[in-house]
Amino acid sequence: MKPASPRAGFPGLFFVLNYLLLLAVGLYIAHGQWLPPKDGPAALFVIAALAGYTALYLLPAWLLSALCHRWPGPRPARWLAVALASATLLLLLVDSQIHRLYGFHINGFVWNLLITPGGIDSMGGGDGTTLTVVLIAVGVVGLETGLMALARRRPPPRLRWRWVLAGLLLCMAGERVAYGLSDLDAYRPVLNAARAVPFYQPATFESLARDLGYTPAPRTALSVSADGPLNYPLHPLTVAADAPSPNILVLVAESLRADMLKPEIMPNLWRFAERHGRRYTDHMSGGNGTRMGIFSLFYGLPGNYWFPFLESRRPPVLISELQRRDYRFGLYTSARFSYPEFDRTVFASVPSSAMVSDDEGPGWRRDRRNVGRLLDFIGDDRTGDDQPRPFFGFMFFESPHARYYFPEESVIRPDYLRELNYATMDVQRDMPGILNRYINAVHHLDQQLGRVLDRLERDGRLDDTLVVITGDHGEEFMEHGRWGHNSAFHDEQVRVPLVMAGAGVTPAVVDRPTSHLDVAPTLLRRLGVTNPSADFAVGVPLDRARSGRYRLAASWDAVAYLGPDYKVAMPTNAGGLGEMTVARAGDQPVVDADAVMVRVRDPLARVLEDMSRFYRR
Repeated sequence: MKPASPRAGFPGLFFVLNYLLLLAVGLYIAHGQWLPPKDGPAALFVIAALAGYTALYLLPAWLLSALCHRWPGPRPARWLAVALASATLLLLLVDSQIHRLYGFHINGFVWNLLITPGGIDSMGGGDGTTLTVVLIAVGVVGLETGLMALARRRPPPRLRWRWVLAGLLLCMAGERVAYGLSDLDAYRPVLNAARAVPFYQPATFESLARDLGYTPAPRTALSVSADGPLNYPLHPLTVAADAPSPNILVLVAESLRADMLKPEIMPNLWRFAERHGRRYTDHMSGGNGTRMGIFSLFYGLPGNYWFPFLESRRPPVLISELQRRDYRFGLYTSARFSYPEFDRTVFASVPSSAMVSDDEGPGWRRDRRNVGRLLDFIGDDRTGDDQPRPFFGFMFFESPHARYYFPEESVIRPDYLRELNYATMDVQRDMPGILNRYINAVHHLDQQLGRVLDRLERDGRLDDTLVVITGDHGEEFMEHGRWGHNSAFHDEQVRVPLVMAGAGVTPAVVDRPTSHLDVAPTLLRRLGVTNPSADFAVGVPLDRARSGRYRLAASWDAVAYLGPDYKVAMPTNAGGLGEMTVARAGDQPVVDADAVMVRVRDPLARVLEDMSRFYRR
């Protein structure tokens, strides 16, 4: 039989084959990772949604290739089709791996990571991961090239395209209606199953239903969006006439979860806290990622304020007050100040000459180099004046960041995973070895902290220096089905150690619930600021924290109420797929989420006030 001409087999068969390929991959991933296998409505919903969305995924590639087929001709059109189809398949494969590892799809956070300098580096991918991704990309291009060759040798499929289009439209309309009705009745299996579909856009009918006289089912939903011009601080700072100006040193470690502070893993910090420090045993970060964790630490505000502060380039009042007093600044990070954008928020007013970024080589090597620089800065009091200027020092340590690098002398858990490849890892199989990598990396962090703390003790600097040591957020190792951070508000992702020592600090162990939002009010009070903390923060000084209080944590698109009995995570992206989640403190499930919402109604109302207090009204 004579082969069909190139025009006869293109573009129809090639995109039919791609449609079937993407649909099969999508259904396999959905069934394996998200879809409850015994829930019939959820399964049907996902099948219908993927049937329609797979066509939408391929639509840009088909349209552009079809246009190119007309001009400049079939050959460029074929290569363009292969390139665009390969890119589409790779995008969905990357999205599925991100969701498998971290629990979220490609979203605004991931896009910010891709386009912000230092974002990709912060992921810690190594040569093995890069090589695997390149090989997968080559394989995908080879597969698509093969599909194109097959399509050219076969006649176009004899399909009743009107019926195909009608079927796709029926699937699209059906999943729209199914989601909208599930939203009205709060039918969670379908609402949760929608997360199986990358880039899914929900449709809701609540307003229409109310107009028609239908009363939707009670739901655990609460809008926490707030924006507008900033009104920060509410009143100018007032300072006591005899206000002290101690040196301040803030040491923050990436991904340092609270249960790492124990004698076996962090002996140097443990001994230092026993001798000189106040150790807070129930301390929560203000975020489950670096951005919100550091923001809450320096501003004393919940993370929903990050975006307007970034837009206005407004530093926290703590940094402004230190600059007013002519403090020396020495800021060091083993990542970049540009990702997250701390050079445009926390340190927006600090000269770039005072900020040192070291992002070359493994994190543990960067930490070692930066500790040397920090020690030189602390010891440099030569200003030409009779009295040395007080200093503010900050260092961000990378040792515990995935992929959890460490030198051989830091190994205390020898049974660790030797090679951590993001593209091929099995999180269930490999997690014990990954956790041991993390513990070894934290032990190296402790060795570097020991260099700083030993110098402070040896030089007698604890008499005139306030020292704060903590983590930006925690790290989960599948205790609740997640690895890493930025994906949930489980204790492992938000509970961190906090040690404060130095001038005027009495050693003690404090079991009261405290938060990163309390640190800035504490430091400003030590600096003699007399304003009530409510003028510039949501947190309170650490010594005023009381049992039974709630705390706040944030992610890129959600804020969490962390109460003494319950946790409530509330999405801040209106119209998105985020769903309010309710759990017991300690992350145990609740039987009746709506009943819990009634119980915490009053504190949630206060949360809304906290999140809007510093917007101009």
